[in-house]
Amino acid sequence: MKSMKLGTVLAVGVAALSLAMPAAAEMTLAFTDQSANRGARAETTNWFADELEKRTNGEIKMEIHWGGALLKAKAAAKGIGDGAADMGFIIGIYNPALHPAFLLADLPTQYSDPWASTRALYELNTTNQVLTDEWDKLNLHFVANITTGPIQMVCKDKAIASIGDMAGLRVRGISVYGKVAKDLGAIPVKMTAYDTYQGLDTGLIDCTMFYSYAIPAFKLTEVATDVTMLDWGALMALGIAMNKNAWDSLTPEQQTVVNDLGSEMVDVYAEKITAANAEAIADMKAEGKINFSDFPEEQKAELLAASQSYLADWKDKASKSGIDADALVADYTAMLEKWEAERAAKGYPWTR
Repeated sequence: MKSMKLGTVLAVGVAALSLAMPAAAEMTLAFTDQSANRGARAETTNWFADELEKRTNGEIKMEIHWGGALLKAKAAAKGIGDGAADMGFIIGIYNPALHPAFLLADLPTQYSDPWASTRALYELNTTNQVLTDEWDKLNLHFVANITTGPIQMVCKDKAIASIGDMAGLRVRGISVYGKVAKDLGAIPVKMTAYDTYQGLDTGLIDCTMFYSYAIPAFKLTEVATDVTMLDWGALMALGIAMNKNAWDSLTPEQQTVVNDLGSEMVDVYAEKITAANAEAIADMKAEGKINFSDFPEEQKAELLAASQSYLADWKDKASKSGIDADALVADYTAMLEKWEAERAAKGYPWTR
């Protein structure tokens, strides 16, 4: 038998070796989300999925189940931790006993900028031992967080120039912010966002707390007359998490990709919601159907002071869970100050 040429021998050897080595395993992550596939959050989630597949060379893909088709909102945290989904969107307030530390982010602060506040909370979740332990206990790996954005007050035939103007008004509130309004004399009316159009139209409510980008989306410009720019806090305990077992099955390189995308997701979402808020306000002002007014700074300070009892209540509950509440608040406050200072000095990352 004639001897094989060196090139042929090498080719055969490489082919045999490649057959012996398994191809990189592909993984499809089942992602659960309770909302519809539209809006800033959905766009950002789809961006994450596309980038994850691209940056892992197709090794990891996401199959997104919208509208609570896989897990309802209240079941998401436990369901992802148990493996009913690999990854998904979690709303802290739906399971307060599971998220005693995370829920700090739902309380009013003097900081309402979507980017600075989400960057601060991202840093807290990835560096503070209390938060990392809380996610571990749920068998979850924290990936990213988002925000609803600052809360405004939308009214019909009412103009709110001070907290005293809330007294006696029938108001549909949002979480703890609605409770503070009640403490200030407002009459709370339980109502979903979807019912606010009819509520304002019929006079069932005088005002509703709402997010800027959602005012035209819910067509409230057709029934409201006034918008007071409270720019008051935000609901922040909104996170993206991954089942810890699924996380542990990733290679170190894949884990780096997921973590990098989680951090970038904060910026991508903040840019989208900031633009959506600005566009909505500009469009409403251009239409001229709504009277816009800014809430005086001294009145904002009084709003924040009126919310302190709820911070005290959170501290009491958190302490009973074994959390050093004062230390966690101090850490979070320092991060809020840090990122707000960076925003003031450098602007947003997408404009630098």
